Amino acid sequence: MRGLLTTLMLALALSACGYHLVGQGDGTGAIPVDASQIVVVGNTGKLLTLFRQKLKQSSDVPVVNMKEAMDNAVQIRMEHASENMTVSAFNASGIANQYKVTVSASLRMLQSGKELWKSEVISTSGGVFATGGAVAIEAQKERVLQDLRDEWAQKALGRLRSGF
Repeated sequence: MRGLLTTLMLALALSACGYHLVGQGDGTGAIPVDASQIVVVGNTGKLLTLFRQKLKQSSDVPVVNMKEAMDNAVQIRMEHASENMTVSAFNASGIANQYKVTVSASLRMLQSGKELWKSEVISTSGGVFATGGAVAIEAQKERVLQDLRDEWAQKALGRLRSGF
């Protein structure tokens, strides 16, 4: 009985302070309720294209191109996007046999030139094991990059929905 009461009190305290898990909020998150359109901008690339596509599929607010946007459209800017591959291990001969691949970027939301929300850097990483020649390693890297881009887009949408 005492354990149940303690659990209930903890749940009430956490909900009263506004605590919730990322992506589990019951509102629109960082996107304003009165938003009529969303424009996603940034350096062109696969990560931006994938994020725009996933946002378009999951949002109740239309995601449009910059040319179609009205003056009061919400603008989501992808900034500092990067994809890096660094050596993380060597074999006994001193030849690189494992690489760490990292995808990262941050988001900012603006409306009428005013910043509404900003994320910290969102990052995902994974490993590529060097088996085979250069072509095989490059193919492995591209597969890992695609998975990491997808994971990054899901994390970014979760942050956007939660407002964190």
